[in-house]
Amino acid sequence: MNRLVGAGLRAQRKTALLVGEGLAEQAFLNHLKSIYVVRGSKQVSVKTAKGKGGAHVLEHTHRQSLQAAYDQVGALLDTDTDWGDLQRQRARRLGIEIFEATPCLEALLLHTAGLPPPATTPHCKRQFHQRFGCEAHAAELFGQHFSRPLLDSARLRVGTLERLIRFLQT
Repeated sequence: MNRLVGAGLRAQRKTALLVGEGLAEQAFLNHLKSIYVVRGSKQVSVKTAKGKGGAHVLEHTHRQSLQAAYDQVGALLDTDTDWGDLQRQRARRLGIEIFEATPCLEALLLHTAGLPPPATTPHCKRQFHQRFGCEAHAAELFGQHFSRPLLDSARLRVGTLERLIRFLQT
């Protein structure tokens, strides 16, 4: 939302903070940002919490959100470590929108690519590596395998992806 400020009537862009659990989440969020944020429409800061589980990601996101007056704050995190109802409730109280990758980012990416992800993190990581030939934080991964047409199609069936894209576009 643009706001008019002062006598100069200067447009102010909406700001958002989006924190990923680790480097792979940060790379994925930057990829989504490059596709779905229209230049000049919104300022999105993508950061990483450098792992350590869901509760740490939530705390890191909260601390980062205090550094500036963001219009929106969100976090993409895995649900396999240190994450549950207490953390979800705290996120709601703090006004942080949570995007859960269950059980891990690789599962979300496999689902986005049209593959049914395994139920456990080790199996997801193994299947992901077999399918893509690299780790989820590999620099070339998203540009090569997650094009806008694939993402546009996948967002219709992958709820977390749809919510992430809406967060970036609104």
